[in-house]
Amino acid sequence: MLKSMTGFGRGQAPARDGAWLVELRCVNSRFLDSHFRLPHGLAGLEERIKKLLASRLTRGRINIAVKATGAVEVPPKLLLNKPLVHEYRRVLDELKAELGMTSEPGLGPFLSNRDLILVEEASPDMEQLWAELAPALNQALDEVDVMRAAEGANLAQDLAERLELLDRLFSEAAAQAPQVVENYRNKLKDRIAQLLADTEPDPQRLALEVAILADKCDVTEEAVRAQSHLVQFREALQATEPVGRKLDFLLQELNREANTMTSKLPDAKASQLCVDIKTELERLREQVQNIE
Repeated sequence: MLKSMTGFGRGQAPARDGAWLVELRCVNSRFLDSHFRLPHGLAGLEERIKKLLASRLTRGRINIAVKATGAVEVPPKLLLNKPLVHEYRRVLDELKAELGMTSEPGLGPFLSNRDLILVEEASPDMEQLWAELAPALNQALDEVDVMRAAEGANLAQDLAERLELLDRLFSEAAAQAPQVVENYRNKLKDRIAQLLADTEPDPQRLALEVAILADKCDVTEEAVRAQSHLVQFREALQATEPVGRKLDFLLQELNREANTMTSKLPDAKASQLCVDIKTELERLREQVQNIE
């Protein structure tokens, strides 16, 4: 089944007293390119997320936004810097003795010291977090897959119609070769007649010149290869695995055949057909850029 690289999906899963919300936005790219926006403390899950994405997707730029609602993050732990506390105690006692104070001075100025209370970042349980987050990710990926498959079906229909047109254009261009040779023979004969006035042109020399051009204008091989590429293109549209790169390669080959036919058919009508072929190939290329 042909799939697009464009899609959007959202997934949600419970987590402790809150929930995980995952949003995936996918656009076309030559490779699988992942970009993350994760809550604080989830950086350790990036590799697992990438591995899951790689098991479901092969190409595309994927923007992953993970949001936490409720108490899903482990709060940091506050620790007392006991050596510093005892040093403050000593200074307070010295201050009381020096000033003859009978009451304890306020602790406010001391507590404002950031070194007095240390913040220890909690170490979240990555296994538990992954067990909670993975269902939300899979749900978002399921929605992405549905959207990409639907758009892929539309692309496949459009590509199939364009392939029929290309098939006809290649056949018409190839069929112009004999007429190109005949036109050349007539023009050459008329030109020789004008130059030699009443003298009849040498039929053998004329035949030789026409034969040389006929050989140059022979596009049979190009037409056969083009038809073969079109057959492979149609088969790829029915494949179950990703075929975007293969289709892109086939288009390059078709474009090469079209360029060769253009150079071999120096005739206005044949040249116009080759231009039409390359125009359709460019339209196909634009569509294929979005296929996984």
